[in-house]
Amino acid sequence: MYALSGKVVAITGAGNGIGRALALACATRGAQLALSDIKEEPLQETARLVEKLGGRAVIRVVDVAKRDEVEAWAAATAAELGGVDVIINNAGVALLDTLEDVPYEEFRWVFDILFWGVVHGTRAFLPLVRARQGVVVNLGSIHSFIAAPNNGPYCSAKSAVRGFCDALREEVRADGVQVLLVMPGGIKTEIVRNSKVRKFINAGASQEDVHRAHNAASLTSPEQAARIILDAVEARNPRQLVGIDAVFYDGLTRLMPSLAHRLYAWGARRLAVQH
Repeated sequence: MYALSGKVVAITGAGNGIGRALALACATRGAQLALSDIKEEPLQETARLVEKLGGRAVIRVVDVAKRDEVEAWAAATAAELGGVDVIINNAGVALLDTLEDVPYEEFRWVFDILFWGVVHGTRAFLPLVRARQGVVVNLGSIHSFIAAPNNGPYCSAKSAVRGFCDALREEVRADGVQVLLVMPGGIKTEIVRNSKVRKFINAGASQEDVHRAHNAASLTSPEQAARIILDAVEARNPRQLVGIDAVFYDGLTRLMPSLAHRLYAWGARRLAVQH
């Protein structure tokens, strides 16, 4: 058992959603925290909540798409906290549009955060994590194995994260480093509010409409997700599904892949109509 008590855990995207829930759950398990987010105010609020729980959080505003900012954060964390045991690359965004119509710059924006953000965080913190035979945690998605229409950039980036994690796991296995790929289903977070959903706004729905529809269809709270993820960290699991929908579609894609993809696409289109 890999207990988090006394460990130093770094988390990206800690200003809300799963990132904030992970920070609070880590604090209750006795971990010290290095937290980053692209927005300062919600990050400060997370730190205040951690302190209310009796924990300690060192915070820094970081854009994970910028390698120099992530590397500077890793160096500052090592200097202030003495090292890092666990890095959780959680920061995320979404973009809803067709692959044919999405502007190239927006496609790259998704990859810069979802994929390159993971690469930057992993490579910046890996020497620190290796020194303590710790854990690299990367947030993937069920969209790495089952795709939804109008969500192609997100699905593509998360598929890249899955391949990155599976290769990295074998490269660092002999060093005593565990690599955990987390594959959540629908989580009730703020991701839509922080994302680009022009396809639906063009169809007459507001961003808040899309946010409400997304969360109404999501089955798992950030707090539930955080507990499952941290249990997987402490068990040193290589992969972890999060949510009953993730478990369902993982099983269905193995048994009846064609049906699984048609069913998931039907659900995504039905949700789009309800916007």
